[in-house]
Amino acid sequence: MKRILLLLSVSLSVSLSVSAFAAAPAQRDTLRLLSIGNSFSVDGVEQYLWEIADAAGVPVVIGNMYIGGCSLERHWKNAEGNIPDYKYRKIRNGKRVETKHFTLEQALADEAWDYVSFQQQSGKSGKYDTYQPFLHQLLHYVRPRVPAEAVFLWYQTWAYAQDSGHKEFPNYGNDQKTMYKAIVAASRQAMKEEKIRRVVPAGTAIQNGRTSSLGDSFNRDGYHLERNHGRYTAACAWFEALTGISVVGNPWHPESVSPETARICQESAHAACRRPWKVTRIRR
Repeated sequence: MKRILLLLSVSLSVSLSVSAFAAAPAQRDTLRLLSIGNSFSVDGVEQYLWEIADAAGVPVVIGNMYIGGCSLERHWKNAEGNIPDYKYRKIRNGKRVETKHFTLEQALADEAWDYVSFQQQSGKSGKYDTYQPFLHQLLHYVRPRVPAEAVFLWYQTWAYAQDSGHKEFPNYGNDQKTMYKAIVAASRQAMKEEKIRRVVPAGTAIQNGRTSSLGDSFNRDGYHLERNHGRYTAACAWFEALTGISVVGNPWHPESVSPETARICQESAHAACRRPWKVTRIRR
């Protein structure tokens, strides 16, 4: 809890400018995040989150329990049966190490996690009847296996591109806005019923970005994020949701993302963290 309180207190004193990031302390207590995820957590936490945090002087350790397309139901069954189905991707000091055939129990014991995130498989993300009872059971499995002060996060994922050919897009009338609204409603219901205290609003960050000059360009295949500004936007939302520090003005962005585009991504994520359930128009 001391680590979390320190990060929150620092966030109150940091301005939104680049100079504020340059003046940030070179070292802070390490923040530890475990994502119980799928390919959407690969897009969100494995690519650029460490670099953004490093530029802000916030040391992080990131763990991602990865199974492609994994649903809450499968996560619960893996936990219940102690099934070693995961690829455990761990990022420390900017280096990623993957261990195959890992169990959720092993990952939970690997670090004194400050944050643990949960999410639904993308096609089911707007269908709350697919969340339960699996989310409830999974939360009760994880809680005694992490520090008492660990914070649970809900990872709000994004709606598909408007022209997506994903097989589950028809469940939302093949309409991006309909899917986004369904994800928001399901996320809010999950957080309320399970008393999850914090959301990572990547879905709203992406939807905000789509109102900018970048348009509906945030996906590479209709549903996974585009590897440059798409993934960068999600990572910006993760950084600000975790630390409380505005990502606007952070000096790091991929070389493949221009400074102007990086600013759009940062503003989209920042607006989402301030208003996680409503789209904010980005006028760039």
